[in-house]
Amino acid sequence: MGKIMKAGKVVVVLGGRYAGKKGVVVKTHDDGSNDRPYGHALVAGIDRYPLKVTKKMGKKRMAKRTRIKPFVKVLNYNHLMPTRYSVDIQLDKTMVNKDSLTDGKKRRKARIEVKKKFEERHKTGKNRWFFQKLRF
Repeated sequence: MGKIMKAGKVVVVLGGRYAGKKGVVVKTHDDGSNDRPYGHALVAGIDRYPLKVTKKMGKKRMAKRTRIKPFVKVLNYNHLMPTRYSVDIQLDKTMVNKDSLTDGKKRRKARIEVKKKFEERHKTGKNRWFFQKLRF
């Protein structure tokens, strides 16, 4: 059987603070590592989704409503549900990696990088379903 969790795969976080939020797998560790002896993945996702925008809104209000609050987290495979979708957002692997999450300043830079890429993609109008809140 082939690998299901791959870089770019859209997942839904099942447990914890970000339960019910969509995310993208950045890097996978199927066999685990020394510090985490279980299968896990580095996931970049959306904590706060952008709000609806209409034509009559001004530029300032539009800019405020299209903001995205991202998260970057290492999660166990048991707490992720893969979807059939994938997103081709190219994140800078030097900034967004497992090592950057240990240091506070690097973690913040990684989050800013993810925010920039997500907002860029949202403005283009592609993958619209990814930027909408899960309703269930």
